[in-house]
Amino acid sequence: MKKRRPIIVVKVGTSVLSENGGISEKAIRNIAYQIAEMSGEDRSFILVSSGAILSGITILGLKATPHQLDLTEKQVCASIGQPHLMSLYEKYFREKGIITAQMLFTEEDLANQIAYKNVWRTLNALLKRGVVPIINENDAVSVKELLPVNPYVPDDVRFGDNDRLSAIIASKLRSDLLIMLSDVDGYFEVADDGSRRLVKRIEVMDSGIMKSAHGRGKYGRGGMRTKLQAAKIVAETGIEVVIANGTKDGIIKEILSGKEVGTRIVPAITKKSQHHLG
Repeated sequence: MKKRRPIIVVKVGTSVLSENGGISEKAIRNIAYQIAEMSGEDRSFILVSSGAILSGITILGLKATPHQLDLTEKQVCASIGQPHLMSLYEKYFREKGIITAQMLFTEEDLANQIAYKNVWRTLNALLKRGVVPIINENDAVSVKELLPVNPYVPDDVRFGDNDRLSAIIASKLRSDLLIMLSDVDGYFEVADDGSRRLVKRIEVMDSGIMKSAHGRGKYGRGGMRTKLQAAKIVAETGIEVVIANGTKDGIIKEILSGKEVGTRIVPAITKKSQHHLG
């Protein structure tokens, strides 16, 4: 039987793709080139990318951040921005000889048993063909994802800037690593005097860590807390997670080479036996 290639899930937040208040083609090229360079016979990649709303804002020339738009405006921008975002990814992956595929869905899609199974079958089939699936929440029709983040709403009823979505995908596909890229270097511990220290390794995700994590960023709906919540989901299935700064050149390669960057969340258990639908 042919050995299964390791699966790496890379989640890119809106903040990584932003520049001067708009979408950055340079940042998209950087992510695409990195993944293309690291792809091949020895590993498969799934890219979970935010940025559709900001892309639409850029195209429409709006002077606003996603947080300043109402629900309808967000969905309009997402409808306009998602094709543009995908076209840029497709362009730069194609330059490196990589075929991409777009997948958009909502939480309801994963709650439906038939749709749920079809998602995993399709993803596995794409990976077997060497395709890089590019996944995003379907912001044009989703409601929960676009409403303001309420810290008192249970995290199992919303994704949160694709953080939870990437965690679900990584855990259900029994991936080998989830890389969550933002515009910060990782999780910082804040001392009583206000000084900050980058936590390079987390082995136990306790309530103190969750409470001390800061909220959402300027452009995205998630924040460090949603990333840690998502990382906890993945770590509980035995999969390692790295939270790192996606604006730094070569960050994906550094992570995969074992370099000590970002915050590494180490699972307390070994990964469960591989099981793939389809």
